Amino acid sequence: MQIYSPLMKPGLLALRLQSGKARLDPELGLEKLCSGCGEYWPQDTQFWSARHSKEAVDGLQHYCKCCEGERSARRRAALQGAA
Repeated sequence: MQIYSPLMKPGLLALRLQSGKARLDPELGLEKLCSGCGEYWPQDTQFWSARHSKEAVDGLQHYCKCCEGERSARRRAALQGAA
């Protein structure tokens, strides 16, 4: 699996930094805030799944891979319980 960091438009980057949805870490570089756990993770595909949609303007999901996995497990468990 190849790891990459999608590029954002400069205006979007400025808005994300200003709103707190992203931050620049001196050691790790650009980090993105996870909507699920509320933690910052490096903005690359090692921590975030790629999402090719116009809603995902940065090209990544809004939940980190860990939160995404937990959400999927809860959905699967709920579906199995309903069957």
